[in-house]
Amino acid sequence: MTNNPIVSVIMSEFNTEPEKLDISIQSILDQTFTNFEFIIIDDCGSNDLFEFTKKYNDSRIIVLRNKKNRGLVYSLNKAISHSKGGYLLRMDTDDYAFPNRISVLYEFIKNHPQFSVVSSRVVKVQNGEDAGILGKTGEKKTSNILSGDVPIHPSCILEKRAVQYVGGYKEFKRAEDFALWCELLLHGFRIYNIKDKLLKYTVDIEDYSKRKLANRKGELQARFYYNKKLHGGKIGYFRIIKSVIAGVIPVSFIKFYRKKTILKNKKNTSNDIND
Repeated sequence: MTNNPIVSVIMSEFNTEPEKLDISIQSILDQTFTNFEFIIIDDCGSNDLFEFTKKYNDSRIIVLRNKKNRGLVYSLNKAISHSKGGYLLRMDTDDYAFPNRISVLYEFIKNHPQFSVVSSRVVKVQNGEDAGILGKTGEKKTSNILSGDVPIHPSCILEKRAVQYVGGYKEFKRAEDFALWCELLLHGFRIYNIKDKLLKYTVDIEDYSKRKLANRKGELQARFYYNKKLHGGKIGYFRIIKSVIAGVIPVSFIKFYRKKTILKNKKNTSNDIND
């Protein structure tokens, strides 16, 4: 590994299925862009990442183990504090990065220094099947963020200087990314989403059970706090109401609806994937 990596890939791992974790890690190691370090935080789950990563025999991988389970925000901030690159690239443990992902994102953010966060569109994957394209191209301003038109967190490359300037990730459970976008906008940093599809983003139907109202406390706190700070007014509060409604809809109904839309979206994905 180079002593001066340009990009630091940061990942936090906790109880990921080994097969999915292997695909995710390998997709980063197979990138056409090679000047990066890959920091993986072992958050004290069932996988021993020191042992798990030995098979790759790749010096770019750096495993750091928490003393106890600390959660995503602590782990990401820990990864950032140990990073050497000027840019941070998020990666989740059950996603797949297309081989040119880092190259495309780095070239864009390097050539457009007015933006401190650059994200991409993604191919959504539900229960192993492509189920549509997520992400809208263009700059993400306050009105976009507060209305739900946000960067997809694991699709992003971020300027480390900007992230550190706003104090890193904030402790809003399941809303740490939303809080980061708001903090960056509050401090004058800019965010852009490019047209390229560079990531397969896993959103399994079972994950919707985590979005019940009881698990949305952090999200609602963040939305109330930043809607006031960013003067979001009615648009922001309407989004908060939508979150509350989504949290009380029975999970069984959401699963049924999502299953019905997979086939429809799969057809659209096949048409759109080569755009």
